[in-house]
Amino acid sequence: MADTPKDEKIEPTIEIPTDDVEKAAKLILTTGYVTKRDLPKMDDLAWATALSKAVTKHFLENDDDHDPYVYFEQFDFAGGDIDSILFNMDIVPTREEALQDLADALGEKVVVPKDNDQTTY
Repeated sequence: MADTPKDEKIEPTIEIPTDDVEKAAKLILTTGYVTKRDLPKMDDLAWATALSKAVTKHFLENDDDHDPYVYFEQFDFAGGDIDSILFNMDIVPTREEALQDLADALGEKVVVPKDNDQTTY
């Protein structure tokens, strides 16, 4: 029997307004990051992911003067909150610094793992 193609999940296209892309790009170059404090729609993971792609495209196609290393990450915090940050690794060089910047911007508490003796194989 022949294999039948599986239905591919089609994700809805999320349009990011040009004003939001430009605001995020400016913040990426100045403060080094963008959070939902700057663009409240980043509270939605799908929107934040689409913004990351739009900002990256902006720098690749529309800004010959800047070439930041833009990175998108989600972090979880005490109490179970999960938030997104889009950051410029030329300004915020590590994930740990991005985590702290996000926590500071949103007033969140970073989860600090307890020391343990567990060995991972």
